[in-house]
Amino acid sequence: MADLKVTTSLRRNDDVSKSRFKPYRAPRQHGESLIEPSLANAESMLRDNQQALGSLPSSLQQLRRPARETLLRDSLKYTRAYRDVDTTDLSSDSIVMAGHQPTLFHPGVWFKNFALDRVAKLSAATAVNLVVDSDVAHSSAIRVPQLNRSTGQVQSTSVAFDQHSGGVPYEQSLIEHRELFDSFDARVRDSVQLIVADPLVDQLWHHAREAIRRCGFAGCALAQARHALEHDLGLSTLEVPQSVVCRTESFANFAMQVLCDLPRFHACYNDSADLYRQIHGIRSNAHPVPNLARDGDWFEAPFWLYGNRSAKRQAVWVRYCDGGSAIEIGDRQNRTRKIANANSESAYEALHALQSPEFKLRSRALVTTMYARLVLSDLFLHGIGGGKYDQLGDLISQRYWDCPTPQMMVLSATVMLPGHESFAPQLIQQRQVEVDRQLRDLDFHGESFRDQADSPEPELEQWITRKRQLLDDIPPHGQRLQWHREITAINRQLGESLHELRQQLTQERSRLSRREKDAALFCSREHSFCFYPLPYLQATYEGMLR
Repeated sequence: MADLKVTTSLRRNDDVSKSRFKPYRAPRQHGESLIEPSLANAESMLRDNQQALGSLPSSLQQLRRPARETLLRDSLKYTRAYRDVDTTDLSSDSIVMAGHQPTLFHPGVWFKNFALDRVAKLSAATAVNLVVDSDVAHSSAIRVPQLNRSTGQVQSTSVAFDQHSGGVPYEQSLIEHRELFDSFDARVRDSVQLIVADPLVDQLWHHAREAIRRCGFAGCALAQARHALEHDLGLSTLEVPQSVVCRTESFANFAMQVLCDLPRFHACYNDSADLYRQIHGIRSNAHPVPNLARDGDWFEAPFWLYGNRSAKRQAVWVRYCDGGSAIEIGDRQNRTRKIANANSESAYEALHALQSPEFKLRSRALVTTMYARLVLSDLFLHGIGGGKYDQLGDLISQRYWDCPTPQMMVLSATVMLPGHESFAPQLIQQRQVEVDRQLRDLDFHGESFRDQADSPEPELEQWITRKRQLLDDIPPHGQRLQWHREITAINRQLGESLHELRQQLTQERSRLSRREKDAALFCSREHSFCFYPLPYLQATYEGMLR
């Protein structure tokens, strides 16, 4: 067990600079994707990673094979509960993984699942998607765009699949209102019918109703429904919840390696987070993650703890006792346990034995992907958020495990609703700039609109002629007061003579503002995938994957 007075050799090395962190920006236009590196490099990346993973510490090397065999066994068992699985080509020799929370996410996130299947087939690997069900569930409703029948304007409404608003981990989020859940597809379809006639929510919710009868939990039902639909579309991936992974002996072994050396992990974690903030000029201590805290002889660990009777996540704390031979682990409230002989090779078995419905130990995000990338897989596919986040995870891994981290692939896509072309946001913005310039010119260059003026032509020509004379004979600095007053008066007279044109442009500017709001809502990339037409999404994905 680590000495509590441990010092760290971590320094802000000259070779760690902002240039090593990739920005990863979401594609903006419909049909554009981010795939970095490209799919053509997937197989070579996987092989390079397998070679790099050969330099892991022996404690992780010895863990990889049993952990991966357990992953495949658990993934098969879990997936077979709701869909058929072809086991012909499944092998633990090469595994590619991705992961996300079990939500009705936008098409750019779902694209990652299609890419996972493609990468696995390109590299002759087994694909496993990790359902991150330890994250806190948020709203049980989605925003659905609508067209107003009378005005043609775009608005949005909230459509709920349950009555509660989350606040507990997805694995604890029971559906409370079954009638609301069962009717969700019909209500989404009614809401979006003037935009999309055949939303895929119909096919999705057929599977969701079956899933909710099996498990009763929102996250479980949404993930299984989506995965069953993916099977209908020919995707050959496995899935497993994070909660299942965290209950395995292999995960307990990995966690115990961190917990028994927590002071040093603390130093690596916090120093890396501080360095990340310093390099990026981030002032908030909560971003991208808060530092792990210390309270006396208690160390905060990068895990969560909760149970069925008290489902709210609590931070895990650890302290060393009995002269350093044992550890206490828990939330320092109602769930604190003692592990004796923590230095022994079998100590992880004691940690594994603690897992129960009231003692659910789950990894936090950075440790979740650390375990997935170092132990479970050969290549991990991240979205943009995860890709940015896990660059900090790489710093921590490199410093704590003293080895290079495997490469990751980062993917996202932008898919807009059918009919988005009619809104043409860029053209709207260009016209807004033109109208704003014209309105300004009415105030300062009214002579440019002489053919559209309301005033009699002789009077108009008199103003324009006098303005030209003034501009041809500009007084020196310090002698321009009277000159400026006369120019201003003429500009005002010219502007007042263009009242009708000003009114037309002002009305157009107002229409453009409304149209801009309509376009921003209609063309958002954040809409849930569930109310897009399925063939439309498939064709868009296929184009991007090619």
